[in-house]
Amino acid sequence: MKSKTLEELPIKIIDGDRGNNYPKQNEFSSYGHCLFLSTKNVPDTKFDFSESQFIDKKKDELLRSGKLERGDIVFTTRGTIGNLALYDEDIPYENIRINSGMVIFQCLNRINNYFLYSYLQNPNFQKQIENFSSGTAQPQLPIRDMKKLVFSIPEEAIQVKIGNFSYIR
Repeated sequence: MKSKTLEELPIKIIDGDRGNNYPKQNEFSSYGHCLFLSTKNVPDTKFDFSESQFIDKKKDELLRSGKLERGDIVFTTRGTIGNLALYDEDIPYENIRINSGMVIFQCLNRINNYFLYSYLQNPNFQKQIENFSSGTAQPQLPIRDMKKLVFSIPEEAIQVKIGNFSYIR
């Protein structure tokens, strides 16, 4: 098992849109076309939709990045760092976007998303996240620092076994 930095792995890091089209407070509603995640929706290692806010289809289409695809992992990068949730087939929303304090991990070839989801929760890995975080009033983990995180990734067949065993619905 080789150790590699996140930057060396086939994992795409997708940042949320921060441009002029980022939704303003008056553009949110309690229902709508696209769920727009807040940190309240990712309190630990699962989604919580008890308090949700939505944007309409027009606003969703204006945003360039940060839209989830099934199998993606949401990871918080500001405030409480390292909370995560897996956007799997059990999530009832078809259109979801992350806010500016989150990133999406999208597993590409040879990385199992269920394995990565469980790996990110490992206490040793969480300690590494703490070490790379910066800021005291508002802790954060910028993508440039996140890319330096070290992963020990086994072969794909073992990832699948670990992922299937570890992921509890």
